[in-house]
Amino acid sequence: MSTDWHAAFPSPTSTPASITPDELAVFIREKELMRDYIVVDVRRTDFEGAFIAGALNLPAHSFYPTLSTVVTLLSPVPLVVFHCNSCKPGGWYQDALDVKRVKTSRAVVLEGGIKAWIEAFGDDEKLTKKL
Repeated sequence: MSTDWHAAFPSPTSTPASITPDELAVFIREKELMRDYIVVDVRRTDFEGAFIAGALNLPAHSFYPTLSTVVTLLSPVPLVVFHCNSCKPGGWYQDALDVKRVKTSRAVVLEGGIKAWIEAFGDDEKLTKKL
């Protein structure tokens, strides 16, 4: 019997708010990466096709075991944008912030994920990088 990889980890209790591709595009164009926002792409090998400019690739499969380090690194960043299929990592990140009472950062999830992003901005070389 096959078990999903995330079954080994607790379900997140937080449900992060969402951000639209258009709203994220404004952040990328007008704000400063790591000072104002960061995009966390939790895909594994499919990251190699295309990704949001400036995105940090932290695969979901190894995200939970490294959560403490991720919080230490990203908690100074006010807006941490996650995109993935289930987006458990966004919930785990927000849960960890809540437990530690960190108010300097919050998780949001990209509405429609990378597919919606590519549809809207896939041809914009300043917003989308292709490998």
